[in-house]
Amino acid sequence: MLLIHGVRFGVQNCVRPRFRSNGIFPGSEGEFSRVRAEMLIRPRCCKRMMCLAVVVLCISCHSGWGQDLVKEYYRSGELRGAGKLVDGQKEGAWIFYYPSGKTNSIENYKAGKLQGEANYFYPTETRQGREMWIDGVLQDSARYYHPNGKLKSKGIYDRGQYAGQWKYFHENEKLERIIYYQNGLPEGDTFVYNEHGYLIQEGNYHQGLESGAWKFYSEDGKLKFYGSYRAGKPNGIWYEMKNDKPVVYKKY
Repeated sequence: MLLIHGVRFGVQNCVRPRFRSNGIFPGSEGEFSRVRAEMLIRPRCCKRMMCLAVVVLCISCHSGWGQDLVKEYYRSGELRGAGKLVDGQKEGAWIFYYPSGKTNSIENYKAGKLQGEANYFYPTETRQGREMWIDGVLQDSARYYHPNGKLKSKGIYDRGQYAGQWKYFHENEKLERIIYYQNGLPEGDTFVYNEHGYLIQEGNYHQGLESGAWKFYSEDGKLKFYGSYRAGKPNGIWYEMKNDKPVVYKKY
């Protein structure tokens, strides 16, 4: 059971959808984490970023139009971000930086909410992700990248939730897995591959939980275990392949 659960939970932790509320399902991956990016790039309050008290400096003010050009700084004095405020709210393009001075992200705002394309970068300034936002909510297509610049995942969001088909890739560009989402949860058939292109898992999700028949394969693509799940838990008889023959592994 440890082998089955070990593989299953490893993948499940990777594919659980994410939401900005930092809950399990509300809006990832582990892939470029939106929650992690928010904490790194745009702390909303000092409680969430105790080490980064931000100082805001108004460079120039246009009181007639209610517009301010501002710069934000880390506690240690390095530039953290720069952009425009209109009536006290972020407006237009904002650029955020790592303490090293490298670009962290380029975001667009409207009336204080993320609007349009947002791009994120690793400390090396290699692209980390590209998202689309409407009124502060993730929407439409998104792409995330490995540190080596290769595509890590791609798919779409619908009102801040994963939607439809998402594809994930290894750093060598080979397909890692395909997940389908409905209402922000994995739904339907899923397939997982290793870096060499061999299928190592296949099964089905229903409302975010494993359901029905699942199969697990060795790293060279040979069937090792198979059985079924019910509501995310192993169910019935599970079999292990030995000498190309199924042997009862465990009964649930």
